[in-house]
Amino acid sequence: MSTQRFPLGLLVLEAGRPGELFALSLAQAPECAVTLGGPAFEVEGRQRSGWRFTERALERSLVRGGKELTLYYDDPASPALELALTVRTYPHSPVLRFRYELHSPDPARLTKAEGCDRIRYFSVSGWPAGELSLADIQLSHFDPVPHSYMPCRVDYRPGELYEGQRLAGPIEILHDEQASLLVAYEHGADHPHSFFDFFPHPAQGTLELWARRGNYHHGQALPFTSVWFELGLAGGLVENLLEHYRRFFLEDLAENAASREPLLFYNTWNYQERQRYFRGRPYLESMNLERMLAEIDVAHRIGIDVFVIDTGWYSKTGDWAVDPGRFPDGLQQVRRRLQEYGMRLGLWFNPTVAARTSRIYREHPEFAMTREGQPPRWHEVWETEESTSMCLASGYADAFIETLVRLHDELGVSYFKWDGIGQWGCDSPLHNHGGPENSPEERAACYAYEMGRAMIRIAEEVGKRCPGSIVDFDVTEGGRFVGLGFLAAGKYYLVNNGPYFSSLDIPQSVRIEPDTINALFYPGPARPRVCRTGARYDSIIPSVLFMTHHLTDGPALSQLNSLAALMLGANGLWGDLLALSEEDIDLLAAHLGDYKRVRQAATRAYPRVMGFAGSSPEIHEKVDPQTASGLVAFFTVMPGEITYVTRPLAPGKLQEVKGTDSWELLPDGRVKIVVNLERDGARVVYLFGV
Repeated sequence: MSTQRFPLGLLVLEAGRPGELFALSLAQAPECAVTLGGPAFEVEGRQRSGWRFTERALERSLVRGGKELTLYYDDPASPALELALTVRTYPHSPVLRFRYELHSPDPARLTKAEGCDRIRYFSVSGWPAGELSLADIQLSHFDPVPHSYMPCRVDYRPGELYEGQRLAGPIEILHDEQASLLVAYEHGADHPHSFFDFFPHPAQGTLELWARRGNYHHGQALPFTSVWFELGLAGGLVENLLEHYRRFFLEDLAENAASREPLLFYNTWNYQERQRYFRGRPYLESMNLERMLAEIDVAHRIGIDVFVIDTGWYSKTGDWAVDPGRFPDGLQQVRRRLQEYGMRLGLWFNPTVAARTSRIYREHPEFAMTREGQPPRWHEVWETEESTSMCLASGYADAFIETLVRLHDELGVSYFKWDGIGQWGCDSPLHNHGGPENSPEERAACYAYEMGRAMIRIAEEVGKRCPGSIVDFDVTEGGRFVGLGFLAAGKYYLVNNGPYFSSLDIPQSVRIEPDTINALFYPGPARPRVCRTGARYDSIIPSVLFMTHHLTDGPALSQLNSLAALMLGANGLWGDLLALSEEDIDLLAAHLGDYKRVRQAATRAYPRVMGFAGSSPEIHEKVDPQTASGLVAFFTVMPGEITYVTRPLAPGKLQEVKGTDSWELLPDGRVKIVVNLERDGARVVYLFGV
């Protein structure tokens, strides 16, 4: 079949040239082009990669203005193979997504002749041999000291890469002074234990992506569907492409855009912890109708958008029905109160547990996780009935989807907080990650790979059936499914209470009263410093996707630190709302009211950061130059006067600056800001534009 050319907004895709899957170039700069080599799969013991372009399918419009195009290829050798390449593009973005579906008209299986995964997903080429510069962007380092995931960028200049090197990514950027190319995969795991490997070939100027482990099991029957991959191309330096990529992640990637909204969240858990650690009371003692209604009233006064009831609202896990003893009306009064205030309801879940007497476990005990042939282990879940772990890579995932949709329909739940989901845990031969013919080790690796894909599928399906809903995945512990995959459908909850005492090498023999387990359980500037971890992602992935809860407690110094950190994208609060004074409520409400005026612009703005958490000063600029709206957050340890000058703003747009000691609009459109901060002080300066 002849070559076909497909204009895709800022990009042009050309398919049909021998030896490649497609070529990609910039519409306005055709010389800026790269080639994508096709995948190779081991099928029935032989590596297959002889793809011929055959036809295109009709294009489909996407919810958020994008376009989906499907191209078909075949390999006529026996057994015959058919490859469907689905490409999603967006009108104002130089970044696209693609994935494969491998079929055969005859029975065919993926195999592992050498006992390991044998899939090469693609190769990219287009850089001169020996001149490959590369930025390896890693997203999932769990640092025990702040007790948080961290991003990391490692840059390689020409000559520093070597043959046989493997990179976990999930984002790689090939670049020189003229152009940058981004390639990435949408999955996740603690770095460096990924399920994929990038292999650079500097002498050829190419980069390949291979499956590392768990992507399939030996003997897995076709069809096979890959994860989504990403490909971006832009002129200029790496930073130019990263700015495009961040915008793609914020505005284009997710079909359900609710997770990208800078809503303000309140969660009940911190007060439940205080009851347990400071007063020796049960976690669930405060989980009752009277307390929730009273907290909702205060949450409304300070400006909260989403009220999240944490663990204990249910009678048993698995069934996820409202506990009638705690909420006799089944949360209906809570629902009505929230509707009156224009607020949304959120609920806590552990998607991987079911109680012993729950309906899902009684009807489908085969969905339970097992390890090394041992029966499931039982454990109490937050002072409720004993539960066991359930496998997401089984039919249990479909039952959980129906549960979430039911709660949305019955109670108006639009925010689903998922907690306690470890990536490893099941090697059962009864599920969708291998059978009795596969080893326990292979089944365990396939589970760790497939459970993440199941999480994405659940979040996407709930998003389709419950418009405006948000799924938030708690990654406050290591060993979680952290990467690009889940962020395509939901968001992360990044930091709980910071490091454990054990994370700081404090031995158990040291007596700590009360033993709160976490070291940063108290108000003050230390906790907000740790909770600014999400802002470290903001130059790559919008920080609005890394929610973190800040304390509402006074004194004002602590509240201002919490508010300034919250406005960098974390957007979460918790504490003891009923203990707040009128002065506390007024302070919180005033700042959150100003934040709401600029939060869309601040979320959209590409970040500019000076200093680091704990430096004097530390400054975060989150101002959209086109609208002259946003904020600048200041932090310091040492007291003193701080002067800061913003980026140039669009002429005539700036209307008001609030929160400074003085300010001046400079002739070039920049704003000069002066603030005086006390020791450990924080300040937010708001810029209001047209």
